[in-house]
Amino acid sequence: MEFKPLFHEQVLELALTITNESSTKVYWEAHNKLRDICETHENTVLDHPFQWETLADFTRDSDERLSAYLKALNLAQQNSQVEYIASVAIEISELYLAQNDNERALTYSTIAKDAALQIDDAALQMEIEEIEKRLF
Repeated sequence: MEFKPLFHEQVLELALTITNESSTKVYWEAHNKLRDICETHENTVLDHPFQWETLADFTRDSDERLSAYLKALNLAQQNSQVEYIASVAIEISELYLAQNDNERALTYSTIAKDAALQIDDAALQMEIEEIEKRLF
């Protein structure tokens, strides 16, 4: 990724806490801090797909998760950040696939594939191929 936002390390620390924490209270405190970062930076120069994608990755409610991913994708597309476009679009595709909405899953898989062709990420390209196999 070309640009790391100023709050990159803080978001990573919160993600590690969320990932490794066994205490429900601490988990939700970290999750809420992450949400606060996203909402505080929303529509400012600090708004970045990284924060929204990370929030979405750790959001359990599928509607809220989709909303955060869509914000991340929109920001990535506005700033031509193809790495984020590819990684976020594949997550959106997975969500739609889980909901048996194959048409939307294919739409976002195609967005991910088009972006992935512009970067050298074999793992991501394999993930896209796996989704396409499940779709067809």
